[in-house]
Amino acid sequence: MYPYGQNPKPPKRVFIAAVVFVFICTVSVADSLGLVPHHVDGSTPFDSAQDKPLTVNGSDSAPADSVGLSQLPQLSDMYQAVAASPATPQGFLPERIKSSVIGLDVAIQNPTTRDLAGLDAAILKGPARYVDSAKLGVPGNMLIFAHSSTYQVLRNQMFKVFNNISKLKPGDSISIEGGGLEYLYSVTSVRSVEASETVIDLSATQGTKLTLTTCDILTGKSARFIVEAEFVGIVTPR
Repeated sequence: MYPYGQNPKPPKRVFIAAVVFVFICTVSVADSLGLVPHHVDGSTPFDSAQDKPLTVNGSDSAPADSVGLSQLPQLSDMYQAVAASPATPQGFLPERIKSSVIGLDVAIQNPTTRDLAGLDAAILKGPARYVDSAKLGVPGNMLIFAHSSTYQVLRNQMFKVFNNISKLKPGDSISIEGGGLEYLYSVTSVRSVEASETVIDLSATQGTKLTLTTCDILTGKSARFIVEAEFVGIVTPR
């Protein structure tokens, strides 16, 4: 293992228009009648009032140092596929997330867009890394988000891939594979927050961190679970 250090000097706070990620959690069965087939097989796209690119400081291409949970895409909307990510010049893109504690072992998507349609399409295929968050091997906060659902039977299992992250406890291990290496993280906190009141700091001032987020199904549509973990070290994958 080769532990990473922390960045000693934080930059000035950057105020941005944050990126949208509103997790629509499971509604009542009565409200869902007629809608479930669209959610589970991904066959029928529909329009959303939020289906438009997010601009950051007036530009869709400018990187952001933070992201508001209330401004990430709605999980129930269905969109077109996202373009593949190119090779990264600094750090490695995450390829797989694992945690034996909750039986998690799944590929990670790496959309290169902040557009809501692209983000929604990505999480239909699995957990996704937010484009402005840290990559593996460099300081910063890597943000990975995914679906949760209370439906027991789903054709697309990615709709419940993050169902159990709330069961993680401080000290539990999470590993991220990428670039031929396995990056180990130790959970430091698990909490439920209001999306409209929460901003995730993505800057390098956070050291080397991992943040997972999904909807808090039982609390309500605007509630989110956040799991934070600190980088521990690197091993060669088995």
